Amino acid sequence: MASPRLIYLHGLASSPRSAKARFLAGRAQAAGLTLQCPDLNTGGFSRLTFARMLDQTRTLIRAQPGPVLLLGSSLGGLVAAWCAQGDSQVKGLLLLAPAFEFLQSWLPRLPVAQRTSWEQGEPLWIHHHGENKRLPLGSLFLQDMARFSGTHTLVRPLPTRIVHGRQDDVIDLAASRRFAASRPWVRLLAVDADHRLAGVSGVIWRQLEALLTDMAPGQVAPCRC
Repeated sequence: MASPRLIYLHGLASSPRSAKARFLAGRAQAAGLTLQCPDLNTGGFSRLTFARMLDQTRTLIRAQPGPVLLLGSSLGGLVAAWCAQGDSQVKGLLLLAPAFEFLQSWLPRLPVAQRTSWEQGEPLWIHHHGENKRLPLGSLFLQDMARFSGTHTLVRPLPTRIVHGRQDDVIDLAASRRFAASRPWVRLLAVDADHRLAGVSGVIWRQLEALLTDMAPGQVAPCRC
């Protein structure tokens, strides 16, 4: 198989200028690999929906022929998993603290008044790390996410590696454990880090290198959970 094109998908309220995106872009360039980092805020953050993120990513995948390796952080990891399910160009996944069971993990952490207001149609104001300011996220995002929170249909067997922090207080490590437990092609690595996975960049890169090996023909790897 030819060297895959790498696509990195950032998380909610992040951007292609995040620390992980810049690290991966630099290492990929040094290794002679092509890496694309789309801005998933395109179209307006306040009008963001998960379906829009999926459509944007699928369009980018199909813009060029050949194999693709998707890398995704947090909500971008969930986007990557959904894209891989239905797009045969995707040959591997590296998921960084993926937002499995997103609503179940995230909603209970919101103050009750904010959550209720959002559920009733008002925007949710959150800090956007890419813009370094608070921005409104429309209630359509919440309604749309309800269609994609379950992972029972994500069953396409392809080389997949997950890196998730034991101290993650945004998306529980248990969500990734449950995802990996029923999918023998998934390798889950738990690390001592929080949701940002700060301080484990080298580990992430080594997992990417290992995934490229996993993607060689006939090398679907067993689960190591």
